[in-house]
Amino acid sequence: MNTIPAFGLGTFRLKGQQVIDSVTNGLELGYRHIDTAQIYGNEAEVGQAVTAAGLARKDLFVTTKIWTDNLGKNKLIPSLKDSLAKLQMVR
Repeated sequence: MNTIPAFGLGTFRLKGQQVIDSVTNGLELGYRHIDTAQIYGNEAEVGQAVTAAGLARKDLFVTTKIWTDNLGKNKLIPSLKDSLAKLQMVR
């Protein structure tokens, strides 16, 4: 896949098993773009569902947004690493 899909599955306000089920169902239905944000507090659950789906990483787009509190010089990189870990996107 070379381009980001036109439609993505949003996870705003989804928590716990609800986000896991939504992402799992979305991936089963063919969504290949999953969107979350640090402020949603559900990156770990998104990562859990994406990993469990077993799709090739090259076939999936996962986006997150950085919370404004983490935009500072000393917070940005650690917050990005934290998001990548929670999303299970680190190898």
